[in-house]
Amino acid sequence: MFYRIFLIISSLLIAIGGGALSVNYVLDTFDGFGRLKIGQWEAYPQAGTEEADAYARARAAKRGDISLGRTEGLVFRLWRDNHNHPLKGHCTYRLKGYLPETRLFTLYAADHELRAQWIEDQLPTELSSANVVWDQDGKLNVLVSPQAQAGNWLATRGRNEYGLILTLYDTPIVTSTALQKLNMPTVEVVPAGERDCD
Repeated sequence: MFYRIFLIISSLLIAIGGGALSVNYVLDTFDGFGRLKIGQWEAYPQAGTEEADAYARARAAKRGDISLGRTEGLVFRLWRDNHNHPLKGHCTYRLKGYLPETRLFTLYAADHELRAQWIEDQLPTELSSANVVWDQDGKLNVLVSPQAQAGNWLATRGRNEYGLILTLYDTPIVTSTALQKLNMPTVEVVPAGERDCD
């Protein structure tokens, strides 16, 4: 009698615990459907809309994300450089190229939980269209590095891997037709003497 009760309770605990752990794993590793990929950059245009899939909604609820609506903007994430190597906090990178049409943008470094890297207040941990200098040909040119750099500099820290979060506000990308070729800036390693920066 007690053995059967023990088996039933054990089975329920394993089923509930295993189910909760598997859901948590899926929400942490699977970004959902409807990904828009341009080079190494990726975004989810349906996030924050009624068309968002159940995984995207659950992940947003778990993290407490506030998604931009389709007409408000689009958040792009980049975790790897042009050679498909993960971005490392102790390496120096050059982000260069044209941005898609947008009213304004923000750029910052974040961990895999999408938390912004916190560094000393005096260092530039975020850039926006209001505080960058554009190249003469209209390209964005930013050095992402833990060491101070001349020009547009985005400070990073530590040896952990991170991602770049580029938010384009009031951009027509979502309504662009397939005939329009969309370009995003490239990110490549700048040889600066650091180890393990490939």
